[in-house]
Amino acid sequence: MRQKGKIIKWQRGKGFGFIQPVNGKPDIFFHENCFVNQSRDPVVGDEVSFTIATSPEGKPRAERILFRGERDPRRWDHFFDIFYSSLSVLFFFCIGYFVISKQLAPVILIAYLLLSIFTFVLYWWDKRKAQNDQRRTPEKILHFFSMIGGWPGALIAQRWLHHKSRKVSFQVVFYLTVLLNVSAISLYLYSASHVPGYQAVQQKFNVLTSEFTKSSQNTRTQKQQGPVYSWTNKDGKRVYSNVGFPTNEPYRDGKIEWQ
Repeated sequence: MRQKGKIIKWQRGKGFGFIQPVNGKPDIFFHENCFVNQSRDPVVGDEVSFTIATSPEGKPRAERILFRGERDPRRWDHFFDIFYSSLSVLFFFCIGYFVISKQLAPVILIAYLLLSIFTFVLYWWDKRKAQNDQRRTPEKILHFFSMIGGWPGALIAQRWLHHKSRKVSFQVVFYLTVLLNVSAISLYLYSASHVPGYQAVQQKFNVLTSEFTKSSQNTRTQKQQGPVYSWTNKDGKRVYSNVGFPTNEPYRDGKIEWQ
């Protein structure tokens, strides 16, 4: 059930304040992340409506706060949660397609997956710290990991954790990071098929990588197989063994080789 009240205290530097309910009940704590729209910073004297929830410490706090005249967009939240999450999944399908068609290396898909998981955890941790009134993760850190490839995870976190999804200034910078990242991967794909000489350089790189991998595998195989001992026995026949030279019979021309 929604209640009405007035903001009587607001500490901008710490991001929290108190609301005085109109029904005469005790003042109630609120955090800036509890505003539904986050269209602007609260000001002492603002009339608001809110619901009451319980903090992890067991104390009452205001949730889903709306300024006077604002509408609760909750009915659209589920639709946008699915829509934006689907965009993230679609992006992974596109990257997977380019990997299968050998236009992108598999490591790029793996990097996007790992960065998205890590960025999602960052958002989850930041929301938890906000709920517990602890020191927050700087927004520039969240934007950095979005820009280098973690934005699909960030987008899912924003929608399903309902964190940073309504702060306009944050969203503007976030979508700029998405644009930069998508532009970079698109430019890479374009260069691979249109820039003269790019394919030759890429093939040369692939050959070097293949030779290095093959050399490493051969070295590991040699280490696993061990040495081969060979000698000529008393009957003049060449004998091979992985154990060692004989100790109970004469031999000559002993050699140690690697397979």
